[in-house]
Amino acid sequence: MGLENVIKQIEHEGLIEQQRIEQEAKKDAEEILQTVKKKLKDRSTQKESELKGVVEKLRLQETSIAELQAKKIRLNAEKEILEQSYEKCLDALRSLPHKKILSALIKKAKVEMPEAVFIYANTRDEAVVRSLSNISFGGIIDCVGGVIVENKDHSVKGDYRYETLAVQVWNKSLKEIAQTLFR
Repeated sequence: MGLENVIKQIEHEGLIEQQRIEQEAKKDAEEILQTVKKKLKDRSTQKESELKGVVEKLRLQETSIAELQAKKIRLNAEKEILEQSYEKCLDALRSLPHKKILSALIKKAKVEMPEAVFIYANTRDEAVVRSLSNISFGGIIDCVGGVIVENKDHSVKGDYRYETLAVQVWNKSLKEIAQTLFR
C-alpha cells in the first residue's frame, strides 16, 4: 500500500481541489456576468430615458415650428383678406356720387384751410371741382377721388383725397374690421 495509495490519495485530493476551484471559478464568473448584465441593463435604461427626453424635445420643437408656420400662414391670409377688403373699399368709393361728396370736401377744405389758393383733382372730377370751387385749379392728380388744396407758396397742403380719408378711417377701424372678418 505504500506509494500507490499515496499517489491515489494525492490524485484524489487534487481532483477534489480542482472541482472546488472550478466551482469557485464558475461562481465568480456567474457573479461577474450578473454584474455586467445589471450594468448593461442600467445603462440601457439610462440611454432609453435620455432618448425619450431627446425625442420629446424634438417633438416639442417640431410642434412649435408647425404652430408658428400655421400662424404665419393664417396671418398672411388675414393680411391678404384685409388688403382685398381695402381695395374693395376704394372700388366702392369710386362709384359714389362724386358731385355731392366733392362739394362737402371742398367746403371742409375752405373751412380748415382758408388760405388755400390752388385745388387739385383727378381727370374725371376736374370739371365738377372747377364748377364747385372758386379756388384756382392747380392741376390733375392721380387719385380715386377727392381733392388736394394748397396755399400760395405751396408750403401747406390739405389732403382730402378718398384714399387719405379711407386710410384714416381704415386705421381707426382696423381692429374692429379684423374682428368682424376673422371671428
